[in-house]
Order: sequence, then structure tokens, then C-alpha cells
Amino acid sequence: MSCSSCNDSSKNADTSGSSGSISAVVGAAGSSVSDGKNGIGGKSGSSSNAGAVAVSNAGTGGSSGVTSTAPKNGSGGSTNDAGTGGKSGSSGSAGGEAGMGGSSGSGGAWQCPATVTTAPGENTVTITVDGTARTFIQHLPPMYTGKTPMPVVIDFHGRGGSASSWKSATGWDSLADQQGFIMIWPDGVGNTWNAGRCCGGTVDDVAFVREIIATLKKDVCIDPKRVYATGCSAGGGMTYKVGCDAADLIAAVAPVDFDCAYSSDNTGNTPSCGGCKPARPISEIQFRGTADAMALYDGGIRSGGTNYHAGALKNFAEWGQINQCTGTPAAMADHPACEEYPSCGGDADTILCTVQNGSHCGSYQSFGIVNIAWEMFQKHALP
Repeated sequence: MSCSSCNDSSKNADTSGSSGSISAVVGAAGSSVSDGKNGIGGKSGSSSNAGAVAVSNAGTGGSSGVTSTAPKNGSGGSTNDAGTGGKSGSSGSAGGEAGMGGSSGSGGAWQCPATVTTAPGENTVTITVDGTARTFIQHLPPMYTGKTPMPVVIDFHGRGGSASSWKSATGWDSLADQQGFIMIWPDGVGNTWNAGRCCGGTVDDVAFVREIIATLKKDVCIDPKRVYATGCSAGGGMTYKVGCDAADLIAAVAPVDFDCAYSSDNTGNTPSCGGCKPARPISEIQFRGTADAMALYDGGIRSGGTNYHAGALKNFAEWGQINQCTGTPAAMADHPACEEYPSCGGDADTILCTVQNGSHCGSYQSFGIVNIAWEMFQKHALP
């Protein structure tokens, strides 16, 4: 595919479906007593971090106590958003009453705004960030109802591109419609991003991303635990940037055909992603083409360029350190062109997919980049 818009600067939830479901851990039973008093109620179950909107506010009542003389039923759990009540305590040994029901689980699922009116389809949204009007394209899939929280994928265009020129270049829009998630294509100021030393941007684009997510939480029914970022070329650099600086809001990242450019050093004397300290290990899958003439697979400065690229393998090793990975990377069983570290902090995935003879931003369809990235995304949600 043509990629004039993506040149570099040289310039806890149930994740089995799009909506998730409430899961809870049932509390243990209360202990029995011998003097005829009530057993102690079980502990509450804790709700999952994300998933569908709770449909009932009351915790499930405790079951009746072990048989005695006319035992009573456990009382209902206390009111909360979600969570199953603990089991009842055992009854006393002689005419004792049943134990009381456990209280409801703490916390609940994300509640979608009651005033959501946005319908499926695509529109451009304008917000103000640091006094500047910023825009992004918002794509809601056909199955969007405004009642079931959906994951979000933010896709950054390359330098010289725009949201409108990039949104149909990759296949993310079609996959969103098939799988049921929301797509966001932001516009960079001056058609680029402030992703570090690479790309020429001067505004706070991480603040822009944070404001996009805040706006979506108010106006659209999203799952805020399952917001992901991707992009190619300078957009890939921006993807690394939000992975470093917004890991509290972004669940996983998939940069394409670019290195992390977080460090200000442009000589290769320091780590390319030096200074990147995400709030937690963040799952990352990067895609790199061996014939990329812009972001060189083996590293260095491209012909006619000025920006240093660490290269795919060095960049991969740096992210292994950032994510506290151990062991030697090995090929993935389902995707042999991709290799991953066997163990990383926080169970984060850290993966490099190498596209043989792949060009700059030109391998989306031939390699199936969006499908592989989405496969990884689905396994991860914010803690």
C-alpha cells in the first residue's frame, strides 16, 4: 500500500468478549460456634475490574445454616454495585440459628453514562486541550447500543498524514465492525506527534490522549479498562510515548515500523527508550519490516535522514528491560514470525514480529497486523 502519510520525521475483567461479564470470588464460610449463637458471615466476593454493567445492586443473600432446630436463612448481602455474597456461617450445635449471609462484593463494573445518545457510525469530535482545539474521528461499530461497554483502539497516523487519510489504510475499521470495539483516529497538530526526538511535534499529545479518553467516558459507552493504542511510523513513535507516559490509562500497545524515541539522545549512545518509566509493565507487540527504508530494521540513520533508530532487536531488548522480562525470547507457536519473552512483570506480553521484506507501513494486509495485534489486546485489561 502507499504510505506517503506515514514517513518518519527524519524528519479485571472477563476478556472473552467485547462486553465482558461480572466475575466475583465467593467468600469463605463463617466459622461454627458451640453455644447456640449465630455463625460469623462469610467474607464478601470482590468484583472484577471491568465487564458488563451490573444488573442488580443487592449482594446475594447467604444460604441457610447447617441443620439445627428450625434454622433461619442467612440475611441478604449489603447493597453495592456487584459481587456475590459470602456463604452462610455454620449453625450452632443446639438450636442455634443459621449464620448470616456475607456482604456484597466491593466495587462494581463501569457504569455507562445514562445520557449516552451517540448512535453507531462515524463522526469527528472536537475538544479543547491546553487552549487548543483538537479533533479525532470516532467510529462506533454497528452493534454499539450505548448500554454495553466496549473496548477502544486509538490509532495514530504517520507524519504528514491525518486521521481521515489514515483511518482506512490498515483494516482496523473493518475489524472493529466485525469484533465490536470502538476506533479512534486522532489528528496531530501539524500532521505529526510529539513522540520524543523523532517527529517534530511540540504540543503535549499525551494530554490530548488523556482528554480523548475522558471525553469518551462521558459521551460514549466504553470499557475504560480496555483502551489500547497503535500507529505506524511517527504514529508508532506516539504509541510508544503513551505506553511510557499513560500506562495508567492504556492497557496495551502495538507500535508499527518505528522505534521508541523517548530519549532525547540522537546518537545511539544511550538507550533509545531511555527515561521511559511506565506506571506498570505494559503489554507491547511491535511489528517491523526488514526492508523498511525509513525506520531501519538493523538500526542507524537512514539515507538522507537525521534521526537515529535503535533497530528492531535493540528496541525489543529495551522493552524487555522496561517490562522486567526474564529468559530468552522464543518464536510464538501460532505466529512463528513473532518472538516473545517467556516471562515479564505483571504478566505483560513483550513481542517482536518481524515481517520479512516488509516495507514501511506497507505490511498491514499481507502480514495481518491488525488481527495479530487485536489478538494480543484481547488478553489484557488494566489491573
